[in-house]
Amino acid sequence: MTDPIGTLQQFINEAEHITFFGGAGVSTESGLPDYRSDDGAYTELERQKLDPRRVMSKRYLINYPEKFFNQPNKNKKWIKPEPNAAHLYLAALENKPKDVRIITQNVDRLHQTAGSKLVVELHGNNRHFHCMVCGREYGPKEIQKDEQNIPRCPIDNGIIRADVVLFGENIKPEVLERAKELIASSDLLIIAGTSLTVHPAKNLIHYFTGKRVIVINKTPLTIDLPIDLVIQESVGKTFKKLSI
Repeated sequence: MTDPIGTLQQFINEAEHITFFGGAGVSTESGLPDYRSDDGAYTELERQKLDPRRVMSKRYLINYPEKFFNQPNKNKKWIKPEPNAAHLYLAALENKPKDVRIITQNVDRLHQTAGSKLVVELHGNNRHFHCMVCGREYGPKEIQKDEQNIPRCPIDNGIIRADVVLFGENIKPEVLERAKELIASSDLLIIAGTSLTVHPAKNLIHYFTGKRVIVINKTPLTIDLPIDLVIQESVGKTFKKLSI
């Protein structure tokens, strides 16, 4: 295809029900490193000769909370990420109006910040927290930490953790079912910024039976679906070239 952006625009214009299935590559242009990139948390733990799957697990959190909450990268200066062109375009597309569904593997809630109304967070998010003892919910600004930097519930001293899926935990069944429903009822599937290597998220795309599949990713993907368009470019740069 001589004009991939024009073709992408055409496919979006013609679609009625669009599912956007995104991974870490959607948010890298917002300043958030890919988990497994050179400056990502997974890679940093490996540099420290630590097993990321063990250190980022629920068991480790319970048994070694002081180590869990003081891991490499956790205390670096934090810069508030902002939605990039991809997040903003998808949110604006809803006002066209278009039936846009977001299924994300990210935990940053940038889609909601941009204004998207229907977002399924496969791995939870890092903006909602709860006490592991009593279940009380907390916002980021409500959390109090003890002398070991461990977030503690002021009621029962339970550990407060983010509502994210850790290693050793499963995606909630109702979340998976909702994602399956949305993909199955779409006529356009856009797979963007993901290597599709994480189970069970990678299997969700097989529920798509619609008209067209688009892949936007810097590196090639091998999937068991006919692909109508491949754009090997960053997600934000690609969407920045589109019009509403």
